[in-house]
Amino acid sequence: MTHPTTTASAQSGMASQHRTDITFGEYLTDIVNIAIAASADQERAQELAGALGKVADALRDMAADLVGDHNIATTVVDRITDLADAAARMKQLAERCATECETASQAARLAATAVGRTYSEDLQAMDDAGLAHASSATHHD
Repeated sequence: MTHPTTTASAQSGMASQHRTDITFGEYLTDIVNIAIAASADQERAQELAGALGKVADALRDMAADLVGDHNIATTVVDRITDLADAAARMKQLAERCATECETASQAARLAATAVGRTYSEDLQAMDDAGLAHASSATHHD
């Protein structure tokens, strides 16, 4: 799907109170970058969750080994078990972060699609009416 863009030069013929701070092309670039970044963050969070799971498992194995086969103080084993528990909690947080990043990426893509569809319809209506610029919503109240 191709998306039309409005440039600053296209807005230069308008009075300043009618100009926008961002063009449609800039908006699409920004929102697509948000979707891409959120997707990349999701992947990193998933990788982190996997690594934290391995750390938690290794620490639990270490604690079990130290309790069973070595003359190690209980407080040391308890500290290792606490670290394993903390790693497991961090894994859960990383998994939740991955889920939220996926949601953010999907939302950004949906927003880009919806705004693009509406903007394209507005441009078509302007073209059909022979207008150079759309009027602001405040003019329709």
